[in-house]
Amino acid sequence: MTTPSAPPLSDTPRKRFRLAPFGLFTRFILVAYLRNVAIIASVLLSVALTIDLWPQMNAVMNAGGHGAARNLLVFCLLRIPGLMAPLMPFTTFLAVWLTEMAHTRSGERLFVSNAGRSPLKSLCPVLLLGLLVGPATFVLDGCLGPAAITEQMREHIGRDAQRLDRSQTSGTIWIESRKGLISTRIAYGPPAILHDLSFYRFDSNFQLVEIDMAPIARYDAASDQWHLLKPSTWKGDAFSPTQVTPVPDAEITRDLGIFPQWLSVYGIEVQYLPIHTLRTLARHGGEGYDAAPYKTRLASLYAAFVLPGAMALLAYVLSAALIPYTVTASRAGRVLAWGYGAHATTRVCVLLGQTAVIPAWLAGGFVPCTALAVAAYTLWKTERAA
Repeated sequence: MTTPSAPPLSDTPRKRFRLAPFGLFTRFILVAYLRNVAIIASVLLSVALTIDLWPQMNAVMNAGGHGAARNLLVFCLLRIPGLMAPLMPFTTFLAVWLTEMAHTRSGERLFVSNAGRSPLKSLCPVLLLGLLVGPATFVLDGCLGPAAITEQMREHIGRDAQRLDRSQTSGTIWIESRKGLISTRIAYGPPAILHDLSFYRFDSNFQLVEIDMAPIARYDAASDQWHLLKPSTWKGDAFSPTQVTPVPDAEITRDLGIFPQWLSVYGIEVQYLPIHTLRTLARHGGEGYDAAPYKTRLASLYAAFVLPGAMALLAYVLSAALIPYTVTASRAGRVLAWGYGAHATTRVCVLLGQTAVIPAWLAGGFVPCTALAVAAYTLWKTERAA
């Protein structure tokens, strides 16, 4: 009697692998990621709030006619979007990095690997994390941040609110427009009104040919001109000027070459402006101001949809490649260095974009695209080696 021989190993049917986007593994890892995001965000926010509040605590407590405890609570709540939004991508990276190190130390990664689940087949949790944190960062930075500073200005609470008070007329400022050089004080409005205006016009050889002066200038949207009330005009060259005697009820119109809406937000940092204002100012560059900061801010806001997810993916892939089964200080430090380098590079790109050294799209998209490229290349090498 002969026993049947076992089928060749090559003929043994293999179990087909299927992704389970919301399976037990995905839910377990995603909850761990989110828990660490909350913990790290709380720690960073506590440190940032302390640094921000300490120099102005007395001013905050005594602001308005409200109690000190109420002012402190309102100020802290209003400062959360502005302080936390720039840190969210790095917070996401740290959360994934710490979670992956914990799984390596506990042996969970080895168990998952022995079950036949490679890093490529374990991307669902980190991808879902990016889909959650990315839009949340955009809303925090692009919507809640400007709304919070507007409320601070209404409450007159904090240094920024006092510095950006729109009810006060500005000091004398100088503006270089495409039509000439302007010295004025701004009543922000809106609509903005110019006080103590001096408008210097030059010829093609940059010789001064005319000076228009007026105590008040108002913008007329219908004619796209500025109306100078009670003006005085000096014409001629520097050696033979002629003066036109001011007439009390006279009015002249001039194209000053400046965008009125920009005057209303003059002095407000780009991170405090709502998205619709940024879009408008980004289209009118050269009318008294440089549009590069506003274009860069828009690009950074749109990149916020992708940047936290790219940072999370980078942390996961580097952790899977460098600390797969054991954690050493040098390898963990290398992963952390990548994350901090990406965070610092993001800040550098924003500065370069705002000063028009690089295009706005490059300032906003360089770090996310680079992080995704590095993660894809590392993942490809890891899968190929396996």
